[in-house]
Amino acid sequence: MTEEQPTYLLAAPCEKWLPSQNISFHLSMICFVCSFLVPCTHRYYDVSLRTFSIVAIILLMLWDNFFWCTYDILVWGSLWIILNGIRLLYWAYESRAVKFESEFEDVYTEVFEPFNVSRSDFKALIGQNCKYVDIMPGDRYAVENLTTTESRVSLLISGSMSVCYKGTFLHKIKERQFIDSPEWEGTSMKRNEIFQVTIQADDPCFYMSWNREKLEAHLSIYPKVEAAFCYLRGKDAYDKVYQTAKFCQLRQSQKTGQKSEKKLSVVDIRTGLAEENPDKIYHSTH
Repeated sequence: MTEEQPTYLLAAPCEKWLPSQNISFHLSMICFVCSFLVPCTHRYYDVSLRTFSIVAIILLMLWDNFFWCTYDILVWGSLWIILNGIRLLYWAYESRAVKFESEFEDVYTEVFEPFNVSRSDFKALIGQNCKYVDIMPGDRYAVENLTTTESRVSLLISGSMSVCYKGTFLHKIKERQFIDSPEWEGTSMKRNEIFQVTIQADDPCFYMSWNREKLEAHLSIYPKVEAAFCYLRGKDAYDKVYQTAKFCQLRQSQKTGQKSEKKLSVVDIRTGLAEENPDKIYHSTH
């Protein structure tokens, strides 16, 4: 009686193992591994992934041509190289030198390039329903209790502005800062709000301004630009709130004639804003 041979889905297990393959095979596998070691947040992630993959396939095809001798790897490898080559050519086309005017070049290199925002993405941003506005000293960007906060978002390119509340100076807005970041943060939770401060130009100012809703729709398509905006907006809003709180604390000390020993903290500012209670901001920490 003959022994029944087991049935396998693909093939029988190896009865005899072959010697280790040529170095070209191992180099190919190393290149495949390297292609997936590049972090997806790296500036050149896509080009690194494609380049390592192409080199790996070429080495694998060389190994097949001289040592394995099957058409399968050659055919599929050729297709893989063509597809990745097309992607590399597209990347090179998208990454070609995009020139900006000097003021926009500075904004890109100082504000957006550190977040790995490409030149083409920045070009799309400043061309996306973006208005360019010049105002003279004394002109007002917003008037307290009158101007609505929801219609626009603006980035100051050159010049400086002052923020006042009922005629009292609070803080400055400098170049490369959002003009209305606190209002943008505030109206993300509330609608139909108006400016509680007056923003006025101190020097000849030039800023670019976006429609709020159209900008948010644009950012949803460009995640890197959205991440840059979220970070810059949050940091900018906190800096302005901190400057204002510090100024109010100093002003209160001047009125009373006593130097305050209370310290401002990020937690207290955040709590005061969330609870809409200024006393929380000046809560002493020990």
